[in-house]
Amino acid sequence: MHHSVVRKIATASAMVALAPFVTMGIANADAAGMAPVKASMAFNDEDFANKELKKRDWSKAEAALLGSDISDEDQVFAKLNLAFVYSSTGRRDLAVALYNDILSAKENPYAMTRSGQPRRVKSIAKMALARLSE
Repeated sequence: MHHSVVRKIATASAMVALAPFVTMGIANADAAGMAPVKASMAFNDEDFANKELKKRDWSKAEAALLGSDISDEDQVFAKLNLAFVYSSTGRRDLAVALYNDILSAKENPYAMTRSGQPRRVKSIAKMALARLSE
């Protein structure tokens, strides 16, 4: 438990400190919601289809998200990006289902948005659902 709390604080601190330097590595956002990626000290190869999302290549982004071997810890980031892809391609019901799944989960880690702002995944899901309801 202590390790988890320390890791979350370190990750949040790193996101705030590094935000001005990593905005080019963050996924796109539009009126349907914000597409986050995992933010950590190491910004590793697990970009959760960031390149495809930046290019707005929805089919490749979806394939990358569905075809990846993503750890249980990182599933929430992939779900957010997949929900974003679904909302961007007119599959509102699938996006809503994923956002609701995120809201019902226990975990609520931070994700970095394209604007460089760290946000809780549940906050992102709530904002996206509100935009989809408009």
